[in-house]
Amino acid sequence: MIISGNEVKEKIKKFYKEHHRIPLKREFLHYKAARGRFGTWNKAVEAAGFDPNPVRFAKKCIANDGHQCDSLAEKIIDDWLSTQKIPHERNIPYPKSLYTADFLVKGVFIEFFGLAGELSTYDRAKKQKEKVAAQYKLKVIALYPKDLFPRNKLNQILGKYLLLPKQLSLGTIAASTHASKIS
Repeated sequence: MIISGNEVKEKIKKFYKEHHRIPLKREFLHYKAARGRFGTWNKAVEAAGFDPNPVRFAKKCIANDGHQCDSLAEKIIDDWLSTQKIPHERNIPYPKSLYTADFLVKGVFIEFFGLAGELSTYDRAKKQKEKVAAQYKLKVIALYPKDLFPRNKLNQILGKYLLLPKQLSLGTIAASTHASKIS
């Protein structure tokens, strides 16, 4: 099916109306048509009347609790934690490392690996974090774009661990969540 530039713009607007945000290119069914009609994904988004998603960490977001987040995805996670009244900290250093985790909740690191598989430098940093986590036997829950977009799955992934009674062990809970863990 061939779709026109006007149809691409309308589909972007429809997505925005339904999801209250612009789509990521990887979740937009007509991404190739958008690039073909407008030259780039960002130009298609602009033609639809929106500002494109920021380039890697270019635009900071402020979560509802005042935490500064490096991306819209981190803001979504932070806001979910706040809504659930789960105490959390941001940008916590890994032991004896220059790396930081996005969140710390109840002694568990939560990482959003939004650029995994997209940038080789990012993938190398992810591997280094995995090594540090393994070395220090840290509990880490890894989240990816598929866990937030197009449907937010935080209730299923984090909720089953963070909202369960304290008598269950992490191993039991993590196994039941199907959450991606790096340690």
